[in-house]
Parts: sequence; C-alpha cells; structure tokens
Amino acid sequence: MDFEIDEIRELTIDSNQLEHTEKTYNFYYDETNNIRKFYLKENDFNDSSKSNFVLGGIVFETTKTDFRDCFNKLNLQYNVTEVKLKNLATGDFISCLKSKKLRIFLDFLFHSDLYIHYSSLNFLYFSLVDIVDSAESESIERNFDFKENRELKNILFKIAKKEKEKIVKLFFSFEYPNVKSESISDFVSILISILEPYLSEKEFQEKLPKLIKILNEAKEVGKMPFITDEEDHQLIKNFIHFYLRTIYIFKNSNHVFDREVTIEELLKDYKLKSNTKNFKNYVFDDSKNNFFIQASDIFIGVLGKYFNFINENTIDEIKKF
Repeated sequence: MDFEIDEIRELTIDSNQLEHTEKTYNFYYDETNNIRKFYLKENDFNDSSKSNFVLGGIVFETTKTDFRDCFNKLNLQYNVTEVKLKNLATGDFISCLKSKKLRIFLDFLFHSDLYIHYSSLNFLYFSLVDIVDSAESESIERNFDFKENRELKNILFKIAKKEKEKIVKLFFSFEYPNVKSESISDFVSILISILEPYLSEKEFQEKLPKLIKILNEAKEVGKMPFITDEEDHQLIKNFIHFYLRTIYIFKNSNHVFDREVTIEELLKDYKLKSNTKNFKNYVFDDSKNNFFIQASDIFIGVLGKYFNFINENTIDEIKKF
C-alpha cells in the first residue's frame, strides 16, 4: 500500500519536539525480545508482560571508528565469526555488568565518535494505551494535552501491573481489544472498579480521578473507538510500526537493519512516499559482514536485559543493587 509519511512525520516531530530530523545520519539496528505477536490466553498473556521489545543500535553522521580495534581487544575464541552479546557476557543484567569484556566494549563505545539510538516498547503498556486514547476521544472537554495523555497512560499501566490477574480476566472475558459495542458500558464499569481502590494512594491522587472521569464519559456515550472492530485477544499483531517510525522521522538518513525475514516481508507492503514521490532509505544486511550491526547486537542485548531488570524490581530493590 502507499504510505504517505508527511502528515504522521510532522505530527510525531511536533508532539515530541524533535530536532535535527532533516540531517543525514547512518542508523544501524538490531533487536531483542521480538516475540512476533502479543496476545491473550485465558489466564495469562502468551509472553512475559515484564519484557520490552527493544530496537536500535549505532548511529553517526561520519565516523572513523573501526570496531575491529575493539573486538581484537576482547580475545575471543578463534572460531567466533560474528560477535554477539553472548560472546561477551551471559546471564541477567547484573551478571552482565560483571563481565570485563562487556566493560571493554562499553568503554570503547563511550569514548568513540558514535551515538546510540533505541526504541523500547513494553508489551503490557502498549496493549493498554488505546483505552486512554479511546476515552479521551469521547471526552466532553476534547482539549487534548500530550503530557497529560502520557500521564494517564502511565497511571493505567502502573495499576494494571499491580492488578494483572484482574486485567487479564477482564480483557479475555470481553475479547479485548475487540470489545463489542453493546458491552462497552460493562467493560468500562469493571475497569473503573479495578482502578477506584487506588484513589486514596498518594501517587495516584492527582491524575487517577481524571482517568476515571473520562472513562465514565465514554461509558455514558457507549463508545471506545480504538478497542472495537479489532481481532479478539490480539494485543500486538507485529512490531512493524517501530521499524517504520525511525525510517520516516529521519527520512533523509540511511537505515541498515539486520536481516529479519518477517520484517522484510512486512516492509515490502509499504510503498513509502513523501510529497507524493516514492523513496526508500533502508536496506537489510547480513550482520556477519557488518561490524556496526554486530556492535548494535551487543548494545541492544544489554538494553533488553536492563529493561527486564527495571521491570522486575522495585525502586528500592534497584537502589540496593
């Protein structure tokens, strides 16, 4: 299909106050925790709701950095033909931080002329955000505030993590995100009953009343447009949007992805257009022949473990670590 990028590009740049998007960079990518799909089973999700899909890696305008200099310092086994995180460090995030080889790599990266880039998507968070957007679209006030929108989503996400069993039961029962029109009122009522006990907690006192207010308004109208007319229980069909986003935001840049057959096939369905003209600014390359992709694998692998770590531990536990 034709994908005209200009409107969504401008909206994304303006709403996030992005700069330097017209420059020409060279982006290199790898990924971690690409579970392909995220969906509901009767008593749980198909994968951990504590994991994040992370996409990103190395980026530069021009560079003199040669990762062979770094990799040679690691004293890897002679039969290693492609450097990956597992060659430098294994185990969870804390275990990885104890690796001398990983420290050599991170020190090299830190002192180089390179930048890093990444997108991080929590599966549960992304599955919830359409609830807030749906409620706001039916709100009486209709004065969209980007900052408040994010705050309301954050509140819903925090409570959903605490009430995972109730949320899973609710979603499965109402075939979320394909809630039928005649069931909107009941769905919202149960959701509000899960949220209301947290009104007395200090961290929720400022914004939770607003979230409940707009949910009640949507309930009265009987509409939640972004959680109807979808597939039953299919929370995330694929991650193609997160590949497309950097491509169209930095349309003048070059984007080099590690070979991923599923994503290659999905991207083929999008004929990118800007100002009605076709363009293509991305390629897929074999990581065995590309040291920047190999470096991206290491960095993104560490980030994936990092997000698992912060998702699985409280602030106090993280302070102890």
